[in-house]
Amino acid sequence: MKNTSFPGITGFMFVLLLAFIFGCKKESDPAPPSQPDTSTPVDTLVDVDTVAVNGDTLILSQTRTPGFLNNLNNWQDYYWNSYPGALASNVAADDDTFAYSDKLSPSNSYASLSLQGFGFAIPATANIRKITLTLRRFKQGEATIGDFILTLMQQYNCDNGVCTYGVAWTEKDTYPGKTYPDTETEYVFSQSGSGDNGGYNHDQKYMWSPASVNYIRFGVRIDVATPLGPGDVTVFYDQVTLAVEYSVL
Repeated sequence: MKNTSFPGITGFMFVLLLAFIFGCKKESDPAPPSQPDTSTPVDTLVDVDTVAVNGDTLILSQTRTPGFLNNLNNWQDYYWNSYPGALASNVAADDDTFAYSDKLSPSNSYASLSLQGFGFAIPATANIRKITLTLRRFKQGEATIGDFILTLMQQYNCDNGVCTYGVAWTEKDTYPGKTYPDTETEYVFSQSGSGDNGGYNHDQKYMWSPASVNYIRFGVRIDVATPLGPGDVTVFYDQVTLAVEYSVL
């Protein structure tokens, strides 16, 4: 009996040992990486900063700083640059590195700031819901100065077609930050993705599209009003950002 039963017992124990070894190995192997959900179009997730869900609507947002400050295509619009030493990097962060104007006075009052090249990548099928401009600025000097117009734009030079576009804040309006403070202060200017209160007189229809927001010449234009009072004044900008909120189908 010994000679006939021992091989069977040995074989059975060997099978159990193999099962134990391979069972332990299976448990210690890392789980395979999960595969991306191919049901979601890739371009709806390009360079997204924030995501929220409102009911069944997916709301996304991108926030950017400008790539050009009065120097897109070497200041292609052929206007006098009153911010000659300013760079886009001066307004990229709240770091006390400023973009600033020439000294301005009632007899030398022209200063136009053009911020472009924000580099948005909004999907072509998106619906623009809101655009928010956040800026930090102040002035130094005895004279008082403020906005003549602060607006978004499709391009700077109006001779080439549609330029300023959407809601504008102008010398005719009353709003926080219209007159520049003596200490650095942050201001926020928001508008809907579409409306009928656009333009200088707030009576024009507008509708922002992904193509117009993604365009390199899309940006912000700020022209100062003529300074008031004696002396001169210099305008300073610290960080400037644009945030575009949009939904995708």
